[in-house]
This record gives sequence, C-alpha cells and structure tokens, in this order.
Amino acid sequence: MFYDMNPLRPFLKLKRLFIFLVFLSGMWNLVFAQSDYPNHPIKLICVHAAGGSADALSRVLADRLSKLLGQSVVVENKPGAGTMLGATQVANAPADGYTVLMASVTTLSINPSLYSQMSYHPLKDFSPVALVAQTPSVLAVSPSVNVKNLKELLELLRANPGKYNYSSPGQGTSAHLAGALFTSMAKVDVVHIPYKASASAVLSLMSGEVQMTFENSLVPFSKSGKLKPIGVASLKRSISWPELPTIAEQGLPGYESTVWYGVVAPSATPSDIIKKLNDNINLALGQKELLDKIKSLSGDPIGGTPESFTDRIKADTIKWAQVIKIAGVTSE
Repeated sequence: MFYDMNPLRPFLKLKRLFIFLVFLSGMWNLVFAQSDYPNHPIKLICVHAAGGSADALSRVLADRLSKLLGQSVVVENKPGAGTMLGATQVANAPADGYTVLMASVTTLSINPSLYSQMSYHPLKDFSPVALVAQTPSVLAVSPSVNVKNLKELLELLRANPGKYNYSSPGQGTSAHLAGALFTSMAKVDVVHIPYKASASAVLSLMSGEVQMTFENSLVPFSKSGKLKPIGVASLKRSISWPELPTIAEQGLPGYESTVWYGVVAPSATPSDIIKKLNDNINLALGQKELLDKIKSLSGDPIGGTPESFTDRIKADTIKWAQVIKIAGVTSE
C-alpha cells in the first residue's frame, strides 16, 4: 500500500482551494460591479474644444444621463491631433464603462483615410454605443452670387469652370469633404480655399472673398440675409430647418454630407454595460431638453442600436475614403 509521506500535501491543497476561492471572488466582484453599474461617476471625453457644438451636445447629454443613471456624468474636453488625442485616451482606458467617448464622423470614419498612421483603430479599439445626433452641412452662397436654387447654381458653375471657389476651416475637414463630394457628383470645377477656423471660412463668404461654403452652423447668418442658403446636405429635410430643401431633392440625388456624433466605449466593455448606456441615451433623446439643444445646434437626433451605429461607421468610412482618394485630399 502506498502512503503519501509529503507533510506539505494538505497545505498545498488548501493553497489551491484558497486560489480558487480568490478567483471566484474576483469573478463575483466583476459580475456584481457590472450589475451595479454605474456606482461612481462616468467620464465623457469630448474630442472637440469647449464652447463648440460638440461640447454643447456632450454637456446636455451628460446632464440627461446623470439624471437617468443616478450618477454624475462629467464632460472632459480633449481636443487635438484631428480628434485623435481624446480618442486615444479612451481606447486605452479600462473597459468598465466609466470612461466613454463622444466621437465624431472625423474620429471614426474620416481619419483612417487621412492619416497613414493612427494610434487607434475605429472598430477594433472601440465598442459603439449609440449615435446621438447629426448636423447636416448647408450649401450657402454669398448674396452677391445671383442664384436662387441649386439648378441655377449648377448652371452658373458649369458655364464658368474654375472661376468660383468655396471656403472650409481647413484641409480634410467636413466642410472640405462636403465640397469635394459636391464637385465630384455635380461634375463642376470649383476651387477649394482652406482657412484655419469655421468663423474665418464663414466671414470670407459674407465679405464676398469666396462665393460658396458647406458649413453646418449657418442658420443665424442665412436667416439674417447675410448668406444665401441653397440646400441642406441631408437625404431628408432637417427638423431644425424644414423649409430648406435638400440638395438631393433639387437635382443631385444621393448627395449627403453630415457631421454626426456618437458615444463609443473601449473595446471589450461588457455587453450589459453597453446596453444600459444605449438604452439611456435613447431615453435621453426622447426628452425635450436634449431635443431642444440639438435643434438649436441645427441638428437632428438619431439614436438606435449599437449595431446600426457600427453599420454607419463602416458605410461612412468607405464613402469618405473614395471621396478623399478621388479629390486627392490630404491632412496637410
């Protein structure tokens, strides 16, 4: 008969049991933490500077979510590097739902075609939560341009190739790409004039220095007569400007250029946390305070599932990659 003479054997068994219990305790704590989410403040990183449209949208969403979730949602602005600074911070954050990102179309769908090297992958490093809102570009012309609609504008541009120009806040911006898409689809020759900020691009149009622009903050200027709106670049009329016809319905079917904003979390964030955030963002989008703020920013609410957000990221990545390649757009 064989007898185990190792006097440490019982202690080794106890050690294994202890390790197993610690493992179970860790798993239980993880499950409990997820079911109790959120149990401390959430940080919402905004990739744009304070004072802009993205910041305003982030803050009113954070306020609504704080009330719905019963925990503070604090906005932290991290602009820089073409929105990549804040995105990189969130991509490297713990996947626990306490650091999330208010991303834009630039962050997730445009940058991959503008930059040969990026510090994050739009889909591998993030879990989409929900689209929040979109702000369509508006094609507007200087009051000195004698046209009333898209048909007249296209006739003017085709009769004068290379004579007219459009402004944007810089290379690779949404206004630049909206113009590049327009010239490609309409088959017109219009010169791009980049400035260093949206305000400068709009002021140059009001002064007559340029003749066109594709911005998304033109409502007050257009309604005061300082600019002449031609069409909105969403496929359907915007709820914030329903009287303005779309560019698509005026003779350029399929033309769409919108700046959208949506919340994403670090990849590997548990699915129940993603669902809880998604459910509450959709609830917030049904509340008057958030809807009024979106409308004041000339935007439209979106909402929907994480899957529909993922599909939008993928579709826009393909779309803007083609525009960037055809137009030879660079980030410089």
